[in-house]
Amino acid sequence: MSRRPRETLECRDYALPPEFPVMVLTGDKWHLSEVPSGVMHFHNHLEIGLCHSGSAVLAFKDAEVPIHAGDVTVISSGTPHTTWSQPGDISRWSYIFFDVSPLSDPLTTAAEQTPAGLCKGFLYDSRKIVHPAQDPLVALLVEDIVREMTEKPDNYKFYVRSLLNALLCKLARASSESDYRGDGKPFLVAPALQYIASHFMENFSIEDLARLCRMSPSYFRRVFNETVGTGPLEYLNRTRVMRACNLLQMTDLSVLGVGEAVGFRSLSSFNRHFAEVMHISPTAYRHSINAERPYLLQHKPGWTRAEQHIREPG
Repeated sequence: MSRRPRETLECRDYALPPEFPVMVLTGDKWHLSEVPSGVMHFHNHLEIGLCHSGSAVLAFKDAEVPIHAGDVTVISSGTPHTTWSQPGDISRWSYIFFDVSPLSDPLTTAAEQTPAGLCKGFLYDSRKIVHPAQDPLVALLVEDIVREMTEKPDNYKFYVRSLLNALLCKLARASSESDYRGDGKPFLVAPALQYIASHFMENFSIEDLARLCRMSPSYFRRVFNETVGTGPLEYLNRTRVMRACNLLQMTDLSVLGVGEAVGFRSLSSFNRHFAEVMHISPTAYRHSINAERPYLLQHKPGWTRAEQHIREPG
């Protein structure tokens, strides 16, 4: 009997600034295509989306959910999904990606339950849709975060931290009727993906990642490879390279310093893995950025604009 072809999934990573790990994608370029991409993807961080106008379909492996203007979507890291506009009703979106713990925990005391702790479900198995009729304040909070991150007024970072705390608490209280969890099983390797996203610069083993996912190391390697399309060690090294690209662009750290900051133990190791992913050395990459000649990332970086495949009328 012939084996069924393996499903294709895309991992779209966003490299968030470590000092303030928040990214917002918004504006007129985020009108979604009417044409489904045919390939599902997942992210390395929690994704919160706001449909400003139009209507769309948000598809998971086991469900297709209609989305309308004013709806807020909450999708945990590692959850496969894809979105397209309804024909003739092009939707416009804003998206927020952020690392929950470093943004929320500093604003709480030791005696309080942190928003990150309240929202473990969002981190590992969330497919939540919040409609305006359920809680109109959720969309208003998202709009305020997008506005602050876009305009960047005085003290905007502290304000955004406060807004994100409020948003997470509101989402934790949201009705369970807005969850689309399918069979209820968490995405199997999501704990490992989340750990890598937060601890990529540290030294840990494949056995540690397998333990987080409650699997044996051999089974974990197989499931990870089948799900993500690459082995856990290769994924870790590519994550480190993605973060190194960010530091090479935004800091004056030496190439050696960048390599050490993202977890590589030697300059030769950093150079080798960087070249495998980027097909260029770290030094040449930095020079290319300075010369405004960007190179295409090979590890499916997070999109910075929506797909533009609008069906022609008729």
